[in-house]
Amino acid sequence: MTTARRIHPWLGLAALPRLSASQADAYQRSRTAERRRTLSGLTVTLAFLYLLYAAVDVLILGDVVLLSLGLRFGLILPLALALFWYQAAPARPIRAKEIATLAVAIAGNLVWCIILAASENVAVLDYYYAAVVFQMVVTIALRPGFDLAFQASLVVAAINYGFIGFIEGVTPGYVAYHLAIYVPCFVLTLIGAHQLESERQRAFLQLHENETLKRELSKQNDALLRLSSTDPLTQLPNRRGTEAEIARLRRVMQPHELENSALLVIDIDHFKAFNDAYGHGAGDECLKQVADAMRQQLPGTVHLARLGGEEFLAVLPIAERAHAAVLAELLRGAVSALAIAHGHTGDENRHVSISIGAACGSIATEACLSRLFEAADTALYAAKAEGRNRWRLAEPTESERECDLGRPATDAAA
Repeated sequence: MTTARRIHPWLGLAALPRLSASQADAYQRSRTAERRRTLSGLTVTLAFLYLLYAAVDVLILGDVVLLSLGLRFGLILPLALALFWYQAAPARPIRAKEIATLAVAIAGNLVWCIILAASENVAVLDYYYAAVVFQMVVTIALRPGFDLAFQASLVVAAINYGFIGFIEGVTPGYVAYHLAIYVPCFVLTLIGAHQLESERQRAFLQLHENETLKRELSKQNDALLRLSSTDPLTQLPNRRGTEAEIARLRRVMQPHELENSALLVIDIDHFKAFNDAYGHGAGDECLKQVADAMRQQLPGTVHLARLGGEEFLAVLPIAERAHAAVLAELLRGAVSALAIAHGHTGDENRHVSISIGAACGSIATEACLSRLFEAADTALYAAKAEGRNRWRLAEPTESERECDLGRPATDAAA
């Protein structure tokens, strides 16, 4: 895994995780907002401290006061202001802002070395030990990526030890003492920078993997939900899918809006005889063709489901009686137009047909839905009794009027 800890045995450090190109890009984006605020704040703080040290120059290095003030306020201050403006631009990549910040910090180190090299005061020898501060700035304080911290450390070390020979009164012994302080600081701050970067990347990868896992689990859950609520043969919703759709309608619509709904209970005529005569393969193909034909006739707002066997159900959330009748005839005509041969109907119709029972009323509650379904089912049996290949629209009963009106019949009578 990308988050596995690989150890450098010679330092005992956990290696930086290996990020793919997409992960590296995502990692940089994830830290952009925070780093922008951090860099801006650090720029203000470090610039203030750097300029404040002009007072130290005045107290210790009286012979280079004008040079110190001129370079600190005439060069570094404008650079810090320009850097602050550069950091504020949201379109610029965070890595470019880190490089610019390190460049200004290195410029500050260079100016400091020039000031000290220009002084003839022997106190400069003690002051020059402060070179380690710049090493800490480019590694720990600014907290750049480890590669930038390492490169900046090399540049800072090169500047500090490039100028040490120009310091007044320097000796080989002084250089040795200076290195005894500087080298451990150099190594330890880089170790700290490495550990900071390693922890940041591992935390990002863990979060990234958790988010990826959550998305995958969500996709799998959605797929399982679709499978559990979909009929595998016709790809129409099943009973569970119908229950979910009605629950959704009750969430998004007001009860009074669901009073003018309709149910169409649809049954393929003589389907058992078709299965027995032509086989289950032909029966499955018949079911799929009938389902497709009906689905093409219905608008997207109508829920069409397979209840089981050869029985289907259409739910019309907003439908007048005339609308339900029109759709019932469209469905009947669409299935007849398939002209699927059926020579075992036992009547004069020699093709696969459907019978439909329709009922209009409320589906706002389970009680109303149950009564509406019973009314549509009764109308379906009436259509079959009259010869099949037809539809019947149930007349509303008193109990259905109660659901439609949303109040008890006694109240309505009063």
